[in-house]
Amino acid sequence: MGQNSQEVAYGFGQLGSAYTDIAQTIVPPQGMVICAIQFLADNTPTVLTPEKLDKTGPGFPEITGGTNVTALASTTTRNTNGYFMGAVDDTSSSTTATLSTTGIENVKVGSYVLLVNDDYQEDGAPAMTIDSETPVPIYSGPNKQGVYVVSRDADGGDEMVLSSAVSPSSQALIFLDAEHGAGAIISNGQVYPKGVVIYGRWTEFKPSASGVICYFGK
Repeated sequence: MGQNSQEVAYGFGQLGSAYTDIAQTIVPPQGMVICAIQFLADNTPTVLTPEKLDKTGPGFPEITGGTNVTALASTTTRNTNGYFMGAVDDTSSSTTATLSTTGIENVKVGSYVLLVNDDYQEDGAPAMTIDSETPVPIYSGPNKQGVYVVSRDADGGDEMVLSSAVSPSSQALIFLDAEHGAGAIISNGQVYPKGVVIYGRWTEFKPSASGVICYFGK
């Protein structure tokens, strides 16, 4: 295929596309993903599966098989619970925080954190509430703010040192990095109006019985 510009190819849908107006699954060609979905009529999809690159790579909206799953138990790439989320022992004090769940080996020094309610669910019921002890980060500039990991146990312990004191009470820490945010919920039941285009990287998509065009990308 004679293309001189990948940007042009993406922008004008020249890497392939697929149309359907029935409730049928669209799967991209080998080595590709669905990078844009254009809704030709109001639509309520039932399957929307992001490309999952373990805990690397950006996250995108997702439809899952169920609800009532806590963010603590969720393994997602939709910017729900950072790159890692761990419950914090209520005995934590000052700048020392102790995880009451396994996984401290996942914590990266320098990561900004959010202290949130540990019953926060991926369907938003209940929603995430950010404790004022860990303000939403501003990463640079004169108003820079936020709490981050200064160090963590190197000998297998569960403790870490934060840049500011926390006093958890039935709460958890969400750890943020350059590709993983927090607060997103599953998009089950979402109606996408006619004319809307959404962008991302999905490996599978199933609309309701009305017209859509899926565009492919590498």
